[in-house]
Amino acid sequence: MGHKNNLFDDCCFERKELWIKERDHHCCEEDCEFKEEHCEEECCEEKCVGVVTSGSLLTLAVTGAPIPLPLTSPKLVTDCVRISPTGGIIVEEEGDYLVEFTASVLVVSVTGSLSVYADSKFLGNAGPLSAVGLANFAEIVHLCKGDLVQVVANGPIAAGVLGQGTLTVAKLDEC
Repeated sequence: MGHKNNLFDDCCFERKELWIKERDHHCCEEDCEFKEEHCEEECCEEKCVGVVTSGSLLTLAVTGAPIPLPLTSPKLVTDCVRISPTGGIIVEEEGDYLVEFTASVLVVSVTGSLSVYADSKFLGNAGPLSAVGLANFAEIVHLCKGDLVQVVANGPIAAGVLGQGTLTVAKLDEC
């Protein structure tokens, strides 16, 4: 059964396997080094992924200005992303990213909502807080180096409670 590529596979897997077989059989050292460098330069970059959570239940009380959710507990953070102290993920590389947010809504507010932003750019709503259920958002977006992806609670929210919220930002392979 062959190897099937997916989002998190090394996109140079097959080429690496080929040059390893060649090296083991009869290729010269210089040729193998060239192939390895070429593969690394083209598309074998480190994966760029950040997953943060609120760490626990969130009690929301928003009376005025929108506030970012405190999504600061790391689950998976690679070198090309940072966690914002105010909540969210800062990307260190430009590119196309999957941005996803999920949380369970336990207590609701008819007028409140959760919105996802990349800096000041509105990406979409994770759903109104008007029904018990799930707040969900998923979108592929282009992000620039230094963009802060965060989830913002918009009010007024008198008493909204969310289960643990999870924000995922994952750079898509360019190969």
